[in-house]
Formats: sequence, C-alpha cells, structure tokens
Amino acid sequence: MSQSVGVSYPATNASDIVRLPIAFPDIDQQQKIAAFLDRKTAEIDTLIAKKRRLLDRLAEKRTALITRAVTKGLNPDAPMKESGIEWLGEIPAHWETGVPIKYLVTMSGGMTPSTSNPLYWDGDIPWVSPKDMKKTELSDAQDHVTDLALSATGLNLIEPGSVLIVVRGMILVHSFPVAINRVPVVLNQDMKALKVGPRLSPEYFALLLRAITDVMLALVETSAHGTKALRTDRWKELVIALPPIDEQDGIVTQVEKVVAGLDSLENATSRTIEKLEEYRSALITNTVTGQIRVA
Repeated sequence: MSQSVGVSYPATNASDIVRLPIAFPDIDQQQKIAAFLDRKTAEIDTLIAKKRRLLDRLAEKRTALITRAVTKGLNPDAPMKESGIEWLGEIPAHWETGVPIKYLVTMSGGMTPSTSNPLYWDGDIPWVSPKDMKKTELSDAQDHVTDLALSATGLNLIEPGSVLIVVRGMILVHSFPVAINRVPVVLNQDMKALKVGPRLSPEYFALLLRAITDVMLALVETSAHGTKALRTDRWKELVIALPPIDEQDGIVTQVEKVVAGLDSLENATSRTIEKLEEYRSALITNTVTGQIRVA
C-alpha cells in the first residue's frame, strides 16, 4: 500500500499503518507460534553458522596452500637452505635468493584525465582504478577513456600480462589487491603496473604478492592527507626467492587446479547459505500468516 500526500513519491503515513485491519490468533496460539519459530530459526541459524565457518576454513586453506607453494615449492622432499630472508625462512636449495624486486620488473603508473573534458571519457580503453581490483584477472573496468585521452595526457597503455597492484588508498588498511590484465588498459594514479622480466612468470609473481600480503601491508605508511600509501622506494627493495621459470609455471598450474576445487566448494557452500536464509524468511512469513499450522 502506498499513497502520495503532498509529495511527488509514493509514501505511507504511520497513522495509516496503525489503522490497517489484521487477523491474529489467540494469545495461546501466538505463544506456540513464537516457541516454534524460536526453535526452528535457531536450528537454521546453527546450520548457517557452520557453513560460514566452513567458508572461513576454505579461505584459510587457500591462503596456506598458495603461501606454501610459492615459498617452499611443490616437492616436500626437496633439500632446503636458509633464504636469509626473515619472513621467508627456508627455501628449496636450488632456488635463487636475495633478488630485490626492482631487478625483476619495470614499473608504470597512471593518472586521471580531466573529468571536465568529455572527449576524454566513455571510450573503449579500460581505465583501471582500485574499485576494479576485486578479481585476480581483469578484462575490463568500470570506467573507460578515449584514444584522445591516451594521446593528449600522460597515460601509458599497459600491455596484457602485467601485474597490477594498488599502492594508495584506504583499502591498504586491510588488503593488498593484485591482478593481471588480460587486455590493454590504462591506470589511475593509485595503481602501478609491473612488467616482469624473463626470469619471472607474471602468474607466479601475482601469486607470490598475494601470499606475502602481510609483508606488503607492513610497508604501508599514512600520507599527509591521512590515506594509506605503499611507497615505491620501499617495496621495490623487497628481496624474494626465485625458482627456475619452469618450476614457477608448474607451481601456478598446480595451485590453479587445487584452488579451482576450493572455489567450487566455496560457491556451493555460499549457495547453501543463501537457500537457508531464504528458507528462514519464508518459514517466518508462512507461520505468522497461518500457512503453516502450529499445534
């Protein structure tokens, strides 16, 4: 029910609501309905809580799997050596160590073309900003710029296969988004693109950066304006261990296979939670409207 009284949009007054006629059972039946719903919804809530805990365990398992694979390799029997890197510990003896990131990648940044110039916007080139970094692979962005914006400003076209990271923004309080672009893109000023050299696989490097999120977040500082920033001169000095390139590819393949299985289980669990929540809502509605009889 909606009415418009002196306004241009549908509205219902509280005084109208209290005058609505309703049907309700006697007090004894009301108490039985309340007890029934308390019991049933508690059972459903317990199931939902168990499913949410399962989602948490799956997320933890994914993180542990990736971290183990990119820092220790896939062979549990491989001879190990000390990496000399405090956060890394032991690594396979045949891995190269003590390699700063700055020697393995080249970096590109981005900018925001003037928003007052409509000729720069609504083109075909994806303009990636932190809000797009919710996926591990990017084939598009929410905003797009034109060829004119690319030629008339300081934007750099980032070729596919680059590792994109967020280096400024409040998301760095708790997360370090990493993605690989699968199409040419440009970036805003809060992003960096890392083009890897021949000794590093972009897919492996992206996995590694996600695995060391805590290490990267420890380098985040607060700028004069209060936002969070990951200073380039600090993270580019970070030393990592480097498996042979063919082993990097093998690690990526194995991780993707196992993660796909975890993703499938996560999706199924999330769908179950949605169905349980829908069932809970329908149970309450159907019970209080008399469609389910409570003895």
